Amino acid sequence: MIRILHITGGMKRAGAETLLMNLYRNINRDDFQFDFLYFTDEPCDYDQEIIDLGGRIYRIPPKSRNRVLRIVRRYLDYIKLIKGLNEHQIVHSHINLNGAFFLWLAKRYDKKIRVSHSHISKGKKGVIPGIYRALTRNIILKSANIYMACGEAAGEYLYPKVTNDKVIVFPNSIDISSFQSYSSSRTKLHEELKLDSDKKIILQIGRFTYQKNFEFTIDFIEHLKKKQDNFHFVFLGTGPLEDKLKAKVTAKNLDQYVTFYGISSEIPAIMHSSDIFFMPSNLEGFPVVLVEAQACGLPCIISTNISSEVDMGLNLITFLDLNCGFDTWESKLNEAFGKKSFAFDTIKAKMSEKNFNAADSAIKLQNIYMQKLKND
Repeated sequence: MIRILHITGGMKRAGAETLLMNLYRNINRDDFQFDFLYFTDEPCDYDQEIIDLGGRIYRIPPKSRNRVLRIVRRYLDYIKLIKGLNEHQIVHSHINLNGAFFLWLAKRYDKKIRVSHSHISKGKKGVIPGIYRALTRNIILKSANIYMACGEAAGEYLYPKVTNDKVIVFPNSIDISSFQSYSSSRTKLHEELKLDSDKKIILQIGRFTYQKNFEFTIDFIEHLKKKQDNFHFVFLGTGPLEDKLKAKVTAKNLDQYVTFYGISSEIPAIMHSSDIFFMPSNLEGFPVVLVEAQACGLPCIISTNISSEVDMGLNLITFLDLNCGFDTWESKLNEAFGKKSFAFDTIKAKMSEKNFNAADSAIKLQNIYMQKLKND
């Protein structure tokens, strides 16, 4: 059996983590076993499933409030860990630029395969982020020997000096059938939240961070309520900005228009009971959640900061610039109501054709690992 160490930071219900679990459930576990490196000692959403599937979880929690000391101690703990993991000849990083030094250390301690996997297509602006980006890109270039990306834009972002033929585009696949099997759950949110049956539900899923831009959504809701009131936003997730976002909703008297739903394992049912999926992100790569939303036939209003590669060609995606004004966002939102698709066979065929089926992706990943092991 070949054991792979996936560096994730923590297996919460987020995009890259969901992709990993989709692969883990479908991969041949007689030949391959996934283990995970966390940088937290807090419980994560997929912990029990990982253990049930035979995986191991290694933790390097923060040991100092001082940022520099915390980073140094993290690398020292990682060196101790990697030196003792003789079974693991594959290290697969999912933490983008932050994976640079982990991959360099994996090379230093003779791990045969070092995979860098890009999950974002844009980074923060500014001098310091620019310097960090240049440094870590160069380290990744010299340390990894497999370059993967969730889409072409994500590959161009993390590997600007790597030719396209050497970057493996690996779409964020899902178990399509499992998402479509909940199509009868169309009243779930209305019943749970005690909403009128004609109330339109707009769903936003993601960590409460700058990247996901929930603050934009709250400002948009304030604009929207001046024109109409037959809508309700559901925010599904948790994160460091949660208290700030809740306070902002209350301060703007928007509590009746917003539900902070928390975390749920019933994403397919929640999507099928929504009318529109909303994603005005500041930074993104190739969000798995948009693949899931389209599998459910859900119209999506999303920012142009998200890669155009997410569009499956199902007439479900509308891209909008964050600076084009709330009137435009409102107009496109109203146009999207009623565009929900129930042509699930067509959706599944189209998504499978574009390699978004998790079972096929698991086989592809196995082949990538095996081919590199044979060549090296």
